[in-house]
Amino acid sequence: MKHICFFITHKTLTAEHCILTFKSLAIQNNKKMFDKLYIYNSHKDELPNEDIMTYIDEFMLTSLFKNIQVFDYDETSSKTLGQDISNISTYCQQVYSDEDRVLLLKSDCLLSKRYFDNIFNLPQDKPVFFTAPFICAKKRVSNEEILSYISRENFVKTDEITFFVEDRSHSNDNDFNDVNKVSIYDESIKFTSCYVIIDWSCHLITVGILHKLGITNQSWGGVNLRNLDPYFIETDDCFVVHKYHNIQSENRNASREGPVEGWLLS
Repeated sequence: MKHICFFITHKTLTAEHCILTFKSLAIQNNKKMFDKLYIYNSHKDELPNEDIMTYIDEFMLTSLFKNIQVFDYDETSSKTLGQDISNISTYCQQVYSDEDRVLLLKSDCLLSKRYFDNIFNLPQDKPVFFTAPFICAKKRVSNEEILSYISRENFVKTDEITFFVEDRSHSNDNDFNDVNKVSIYDESIKFTSCYVIIDWSCHLITVGILHKLGITNQSWGGVNLRNLDPYFIETDDCFVVHKYHNIQSENRNASREGPVEGWLLS
């Protein structure tokens, strides 16, 4: 069984995001190597692949990946997450075996220090869809605070700086019910937390079930993971932290839908 990682960066994700994600890889407790790292970069005019390779060397990530390669994709394809994941999915199904596993890691995601511990200890005898709890850092949160947060031993859904917004079943088990007597917009709250199954965050998926992904070509999002529910493996032993970024570019005029943007900017 091979472990493959796709590092995905696109418009609105900066060198700062890339560096933070690489720092999170460098602090992993488990130093077991992936078989390959692909750099999937759809905005190399803004963030050159040469710069990314420099950061890889700076944080000594060659010790975590046996082979590193810039992914050669059709640059005429639409610049959307849905299209990116479709390209990656098609490639993996053609090149790798069904039992191999691919980590889909966007450069706005930082992995907590025990993330590799978890993925390298998943069951070996069945397909897996592994999604750790998802933490969103508010825009005003410093990089140092985010790096400190990912050094936690495990996921804590609610505390003095973390507001729990959603469980897996969309129940009323959340902090909007005045669990901590604080508003999500309060200055003391720096992070929001949730469990993610059907929406995109950061995922490890067995290659043989990639074809079950629901992919649509829309300006933001466009990847639905509902069909992978039967393979879902949960954890509170690790988590992923999202570094804020604007999503508006020439590819999309609108900001995030619903209240999330307001939460992140508060």
